[in-house]
Amino acid sequence: MDSRAKDRFGSARGQFAAMTGAYALGAFNDNFFKTAVILLAFGMEHWVMVVFFLPFILLSAQAGWMADRFPKRSVVIFAKALELAAMLCGAAGIIVGSWPLIMAMLVIMATQSAIFSPSLKGSIPELYPPSGVIKANAVLQAVVTVAILAGTGLAGHALGLKGPPWGTASFGRVVVGLVVVAVALVGVVIGLFVPRRPAADPTVRFPWRGLWDTMATLWSLRKDSLLAIILVADVFVWFVGSLLIPILSRLSLKQFFWEEAGASNLILALLVGVVVGGLIAARIPHDRRWYRLLPWMAVAMAALAAVVPFAPLVPPAYQRVFLYSLLAMMGIAGGVMLIPCESFIQVRPDPERKGAVIAAANCAAFIGMLLSAGVFFWLQSFLSPTNCFAGVAVIALVTGIFVWVALRLKDTERA
Repeated sequence: MDSRAKDRFGSARGQFAAMTGAYALGAFNDNFFKTAVILLAFGMEHWVMVVFFLPFILLSAQAGWMADRFPKRSVVIFAKALELAAMLCGAAGIIVGSWPLIMAMLVIMATQSAIFSPSLKGSIPELYPPSGVIKANAVLQAVVTVAILAGTGLAGHALGLKGPPWGTASFGRVVVGLVVVAVALVGVVIGLFVPRRPAADPTVRFPWRGLWDTMATLWSLRKDSLLAIILVADVFVWFVGSLLIPILSRLSLKQFFWEEAGASNLILALLVGVVVGGLIAARIPHDRRWYRLLPWMAVAMAALAAVVPFAPLVPPAYQRVFLYSLLAMMGIAGGVMLIPCESFIQVRPDPERKGAVIAAANCAAFIGMLLSAGVFFWLQSFLSPTNCFAGVAVIALVTGIFVWVALRLKDTERA
């Protein structure tokens, strides 16, 4: 690396730290509050997730437009201010026990996240060259995963804190409200340090057709066959990750009758694997043929998932280690796929279209996650949780074959 490249990486470090901090604090707050809500109203988790997913789908065109039309720093600061407004609403709701306020907070927070993501992701290629984007995304994924785990894990402890009540609200609920507002306020301050860059395309028109414009953007990606293939692989990883979470919860609680922490530990093993896979991906040489790894990682996930149905045959003393190992390796394969795919989607589009393409990719990923809920209910209706992994294996194998064939056809056309 020459001195100019080193200077560029050095000068970008502080700006990237601000972006990572803003993202991580938002992820912590989001998961901290959502988990607290789910614990207070057990059985509402599906509604909470639907409320959170919909803005990513319905508002993706507008979020992409904002990322391209305005300086990304301005959008990030606006989104963090919106997060603060959401948390003030949510804090009031959770303290006084108002479910309309709580649901309003979830809608505002989901809208904030949908707006925030394209601008932040689109800012990374403005800081680093393509080779550095993958490393930056690997670090970002690791930090955000820690924030997600911290938010999810600490919510229950916060609710359980004992102390003087505030009116009809328990001490724990007051603590949750104060924490989310404080974290959001810190996030606004950190957002002020996100790097300044001019708007990518100040003349871009507002997408009045909304979701139809997003679908048009996704359809236009067929003209760049490699970007379209990478998007399929990216959506696949998000789909499988979303599908595995309810399967693992049911596996722990309904099949093996472990304590609730058992399900959390299984998910933790998967997420740690994704982080490790992302860090491994950052060290793999990414020449023009890097994408050839993708189908093999999908096939590896299929092979590992196909072994999980044998878990009931493993002696009880070793079942957890057996599952942790398989899930961690599945996570590694997923991370090796996810981080390069996300980075490619950030780098590949023309500068004036990055926001629109990243937002459309987010929309596709969240549609995939919503569809995973239907696939889960279908699989669990006739399969045990461990045998549901056979269905995951089939999906991963079919995806791996599809990506391999699509890449071969692309290379043939190129030749």
